[in-house]
Amino acid sequence: MAKPRGTTSTRSIDHDSTTGTPPNKSTKSNIMERASLFKRIKFFFQAWALKTLMASMFKMMRLTGASKFKPLLPEYTKRYPERPMLQHRVFLPGKQAENGERPPLLISIHGGGFVICDPQVDDHINQHFAQTHNMLVISINYRLAPTHPYPTPLHDISSTILSILSDPTLTPLYNPARVSLIGFSAGGNLVLSVAQLPSLKDKIHSLVPFYPVVDFTDKYKGPYIRTRDGKPDMLEGLAPLFNWAYISPGVDRSDKLLSPIYADREDIPQRVFFVVAELDMLAFEAGKMARLLAGVDDGEVLLQDEWERNGVRWRKVSDVVHSWTHIPLKGEEEVARLKGLDGLYKDVADWLRD
Repeated sequence: MAKPRGTTSTRSIDHDSTTGTPPNKSTKSNIMERASLFKRIKFFFQAWALKTLMASMFKMMRLTGASKFKPLLPEYTKRYPERPMLQHRVFLPGKQAENGERPPLLISIHGGGFVICDPQVDDHINQHFAQTHNMLVISINYRLAPTHPYPTPLHDISSTILSILSDPTLTPLYNPARVSLIGFSAGGNLVLSVAQLPSLKDKIHSLVPFYPVVDFTDKYKGPYIRTRDGKPDMLEGLAPLFNWAYISPGVDRSDKLLSPIYADREDIPQRVFFVVAELDMLAFEAGKMARLLAGVDDGEVLLQDEWERNGVRWRKVSDVVHSWTHIPLKGEEEVARLKGLDGLYKDVADWLRD
């Protein structure tokens, strides 16, 4: 049964079922307020219209482009008893282990504003890391808002990761000292959030959040560069809808598992590689989080497109928009986009192996 959107909920993920780290101290201004009746009705219909539209579009693309997408498909899929409704996609490494050295495990979390999309949207990226960079890649699924708002996706993801790490059919296939998480947009947020759980943190080697949302309080929101034609970021109009769908009334928006920018350095695995888009409204807050984790002054690295300090690596890709990794262009622009992504993914893969 869908959860009523008008109810107040302070239910949390307990910040770990084993130790229970308390959430940040909140202020009244950080508590998610109940939207007006008009907005609730408006957002409800917008959310389900968007979900229906995107699901239909993806289904049509996958049917008409079946032969095109076939080389990108995973070797097989898996489900686990704890969340039998969720299906996960397994991409095997391109080469057999040499000299007994097992490849890294890369667990991928898709984006979509916590409301839309599924793991298939990342097949092209996951297959690339598996085949080109010889990794075991598992793309995991989670239930979506508004039916399943925060913290349900975190429960789903943490349960699935623990199931993967204890799966005897998978453990021989990867190096347990090289378990990393990668996520895109909302998936980047979930990567930074779920890795804080004490039951997982010591098992995770590295994190790679691509253009993540890290702040729901608006404290660290900042200016961003618009596209050359002056159009706003596509997220600007969708953010209020996604926020309403994902965050129930009464939830503390400064909870570090919701807004990971509030996490302390010891909450997060030591190695984090932020990748952001220059023309993205989320770039400013991600940059602030990266600098906080790295323990550097804003002025020291603020204007640099690339830097690395104290286990934190930063890469800002010039002249691209949010989700440029998933949005094909035409002609020479597409050739340049793919070439740039090949180089970027190689840098990420090399860093994950360090």
